[in-house]
Amino acid sequence: MPLIRRCNAVRFVAVLIFLLSISCGYAQQQNGAAEVTTSEYEVFSAYIAHYFVGKAAKERIGLPVSRIVIVDMTEYDESEIVEDTSWKQIQRYLRRQVPSLRQSTINTFRQMNREQAPLGPRFNLPLHYELVSASKIDSILHDISSWPEYYKQYPASQGFLSLSRVGFSPDGKQAIFYASNHCGGKCATGSFAVMEKRGAAWTVVKEVILWVS
Repeated sequence: MPLIRRCNAVRFVAVLIFLLSISCGYAQQQNGAAEVTTSEYEVFSAYIAHYFVGKAAKERIGLPVSRIVIVDMTEYDESEIVEDTSWKQIQRYLRRQVPSLRQSTINTFRQMNREQAPLGPRFNLPLHYELVSASKIDSILHDISSWPEYYKQYPASQGFLSLSRVGFSPDGKQAIFYASNHCGGKCATGSFAVMEKRGAAWTVVKEVILWVS
């Protein structure tokens, strides 16, 4: 092979490797931006253990719970939370309910929920849990009369729980996220959970319930 042609080939390979490295790096950044963090799983796990395990679960659902079903993608639709209520009104309500809630924490929450992210098996719960797609749930629950069929497939569950991304304060010690749990008929709630990290553990400061069905 002539020297000039060989040099051109080497340059082409070098450029190709460079472009591939940029592409891979960009893909990793994109994937990382939509990845639920370890801290978020810690917050979720503390919340679920507080409200959906043991006596608290029985009081909330009306039946003993030995299985947790979680929708496998984060979910937050501002327009569906409270009809005809603006984001500014929701913020004011949250700050009235939890005076210690920082504006920076709320701001981060909204930024984090500009896109959905997949949830993985990284929860730390004292009960068996399953991640289920929204499409799978929709295929079972055609209407209110379909709940018995749902509980045949997911017996002793709390229904199904949807979680948003978590907004953290700059120091990482305060968190807020949105959760909705549906458990059949008029058994459903939508709420914001405000959490604080005390020592190494996350604790529920207050659950601000926005709607109950």
